[in-house]
Amino acid sequence: MTQSKMGGHREWRKTAKRERRRRIRTQIAKDRDKKLKSAENTEEYKKWEREQKIMETLEYEQIEKANAIENEKWMKAEMIAIDQWKKLQEMQEILLQKHVEQEARIKLEYELEQKRKKEQEEILKKLEEENKQKHESFMRHLQEFLMGDSKEPPAELLVSSETRPDTEMCPFFLKTACCRFGDQCSRNHRYPGISCILLAKNFYDHFGLTNSNCNEYDTDLMLEYEDSETYRQFKEFFFDVSPEFEKFGRVIQFVVCNNHERHLRGNTYVEFKELRCAVAAYQALHTRWYGGKQLSLQFCNVISWKKAICGLHVKKRCPKGRACNFLHVFRNPNNLLDYNIEFRREHRTTPRSWRWSESPEKDVLTPQDTARNKDEESRRNKKDKKSSRKPSHRSSRRRSSERYGRR
Repeated sequence: MTQSKMGGHREWRKTAKRERRRRIRTQIAKDRDKKLKSAENTEEYKKWEREQKIMETLEYEQIEKANAIENEKWMKAEMIAIDQWKKLQEMQEILLQKHVEQEARIKLEYELEQKRKKEQEEILKKLEEENKQKHESFMRHLQEFLMGDSKEPPAELLVSSETRPDTEMCPFFLKTACCRFGDQCSRNHRYPGISCILLAKNFYDHFGLTNSNCNEYDTDLMLEYEDSETYRQFKEFFFDVSPEFEKFGRVIQFVVCNNHERHLRGNTYVEFKELRCAVAAYQALHTRWYGGKQLSLQFCNVISWKKAICGLHVKKRCPKGRACNFLHVFRNPNNLLDYNIEFRREHRTTPRSWRWSESPEKDVLTPQDTARNKDEESRRNKKDKKSSRKPSHRSSRRRSSERYGRR
């Protein structure tokens, strides 16, 4: 009860004070109005009233001037904004016009490109048709030449190519159809379109040749492989490869290089008596597979075998040794440098080798031939084992001389 009475007394006091202040303000305002009414007719009031009017007029003029200045500023800003907007509109119109012109140009270029492509396609089609007709004509003439109906080869094959026509001929390439520097040689290499001589680069492969130029400190590596073994492998290669070339005509020269340099190592030259036979052999054997390697043939010109083959190598007196750029060749199994077909036919052991890839021509073996081949192979293996167990005095001397760098 006490707290509620105390709270109501405080509210009453606030209200009473507020009413008292209001009455005082009202009384002061009434007194002021009385003074003003009493002073309206006095000179001081009239003077004050005139001053107030003058001050109001001056203040109004200042406000008008300030408004005029602000209005002028606003008008200037508005003009500037209008000019900028007009410039922006002009720029947009220019950009729009450029965009339209660019689209028109792109469209025109696209149409011209499509037209050019169509013209090129038509030209390519015509060229393809012409090339197809030329190829058909060439193949027809080639078949006529290979079948013997035509004496002259197609004119397209008689064109030779040169690496550097403006320079002089490379002397080593002119003699051996091979160069240490290949087509990067500074002198000219002339490749014939066709010739009677076929060249298969790096055709014959043997460990004694591929690893002959090994590390100079690893001198014991080559002591495990004698020249007799390399030559025995060459004889197998000779009796295996030469019949494939003889199928296309008479072979008058069969040369296999014994060089150790990479550009001559294992190169095989096959010279046919007739140009027609060489072309037929190239057409049939190029890109064939032999011993896991793809055969790559090319036509070449060897002016003289006597100039191409190193004569000192036969006498084991070549001063260049392994660095010689002339042909160090294997002696064919008849122990002569020329090629003897009759001797090769007599000493042929197997009518067909497993090294050649499958081809349309297949030899049919009888059971007697198969048994005879197995007997000859087992006899050859026994002979090889005996020779490997008991090395000859001459081979041991040759090994020791090779080990100490003697010839």
